[in-house]
Amino acid sequence: WMGHMKTVLLSVVAFIAALAGFVLGSIIASSLVTTAGTSSAEGYSYLQGNFAMLILALVGVYIVSSFGEEVVYRAFLIYRLAELGSPGKATTAFATVGSALVFGMAHFSWGWVGIIQTTFMGLALAGCYLLFKRRLWPLVLGHAYIDTLLLVQMYQSVPAANL
Repeated sequence: WMGHMKTVLLSVVAFIAALAGFVLGSIIASSLVTTAGTSSAEGYSYLQGNFAMLILALVGVYIVSSFGEEVVYRAFLIYRLAELGSPGKATTAFATVGSALVFGMAHFSWGWVGIIQTTFMGLALAGCYLLFKRRLWPLVLGHAYIDTLLLVQMYQSVPAANL
């Protein structure tokens, strides 16, 4: 029971860190990218006011993004990138930044703003992954909270922060 509570509490920390990274990325992107380079929420119009589609999208996003991206970009990629160098803080830093950059680039369909936002979000999640001694479930849950916020915004037709 206490282990589950710790996981939930750590997931809230991961959520706050990821959200802060996303917002910081938004601030930085706004000074670097013109409006022509921003992304659009048009691809999510199928969610607007469609509750059944929201539920279906959330289930898919929880499996593919929340779980899948944390397994690939944090658990797998940080581990593999760290194997490229000798054990130490510099190698860990390289693996952390490298995984965040790859995570950001994977969101290229969101445009440059989205790439920058998700790179900073990925950096925050990677930092949490290491801080939490490579415990993955708090990141999966924290990522799910972020994904839920973004999709609910699309459902409510409230523009997300340059999603």
